[in-house]
Amino acid sequence: MDKDVQPKETERPRVQIMTIHHAKGLQFHHVFVPCLERDMNPGPEPLMRWLDLPKGGGGSDLLVAPVPRTGARQGGILGRYIKQLMKVRAAHEQLRLLYVATTRARHTLHLSAAPPRRADGTAAPRSGTLLARLWPALDAEELPTAGLVAEEDLQYPTLRLQRLRTAWQPAILPGAPAWPHLPIKKPLESVEFSWVGETARHVGTVVHAALQDYAQRAKLPNRAEIGAQQDHYRRELFRHGVPQHELPGAATRVVEALTRACEDERGRWILSSAHRQPASELALTGISSGRLQNVIIDRSFIDKHGIRWVIDYKTSTHEGADPEAFLEQQLERYRAQLTSNSQLARALGPEPVRAALYLPLLGAFRELPLSEGVGYRE
Repeated sequence: MDKDVQPKETERPRVQIMTIHHAKGLQFHHVFVPCLERDMNPGPEPLMRWLDLPKGGGGSDLLVAPVPRTGARQGGILGRYIKQLMKVRAAHEQLRLLYVATTRARHTLHLSAAPPRRADGTAAPRSGTLLARLWPALDAEELPTAGLVAEEDLQYPTLRLQRLRTAWQPAILPGAPAWPHLPIKKPLESVEFSWVGETARHVGTVVHAALQDYAQRAKLPNRAEIGAQQDHYRRELFRHGVPQHELPGAATRVVEALTRACEDERGRWILSSAHRQPASELALTGISSGRLQNVIIDRSFIDKHGIRWVIDYKTSTHEGADPEAFLEQQLERYRAQLTSNSQLARALGPEPVRAALYLPLLGAFRELPLSEGVGYRE
């Protein structure tokens, strides 16, 4: 290619191909509108037809045609009437499209079509096409017919067959390469929650969403403001499928968890917007323990000591006599999840990573012991 005619990266495209709808409001030096003889897409047949028919004195009448009975090819009189009115509207819309297409040109406009030919050799457009809308304004006898050839005058190349040798055998293709499979951890989900009741799981979902919202605020809500949202939390729990008789207790538990998180010193530290790179519901995908994993970290940030924290919220509660043993059990239960979270979070930056559980209903914070990195410091 000659250097003088090579396109430059900074130049605007010389040719643009677009629909008539997209061309609305634009102008071009030369416009080509091809294939005017093609049928327009009528769309699927609706199950029910309705139409707002304007009245002469103002307002409109809503016409609704019932679904035709099974086996009927056409609907009733009203259905056919509405269909005819919609057909007239579609014809007007086609004229509007033609107006848009033909008024885009600044210098030249080129319209092309290949209408079917009748038995007597004359051409005529099919009903419903853009060409049919233009046809009354065209002089068919003076239309250019360059390249128009009758079907019977077309010359097709003759295929020549060649006989293969009797001893011919197809070439042996190489075997398919053995592609290595990506080691995917199955399932790509969080920890199994079958041991948790459905209502408790939905409580956790609503609490997580509220804490995500709190973390984006400059100031955390107080006890009264959280309590005023109890009806909202009831609706959210109901939307998630909590039974009606369990809604009062579940909503109370949501309010209690959020209130304790906002009043707890550690909770305020976790939700603070003063950290660097704060993120809630952080989704990460990567290789952990030799397998591809998807994780969602409830809360992540870099504190003032340069430590990147990955924290998971748990709305578990315990009414037994040994809360410390329960917390150790929770930490052990989610050890694999916290380990994956921290391994994937290391790719976010050079900072040491620490992982922990936060249980607002118990006011507890349990960090996963890691051999590398620095622990939390007051």
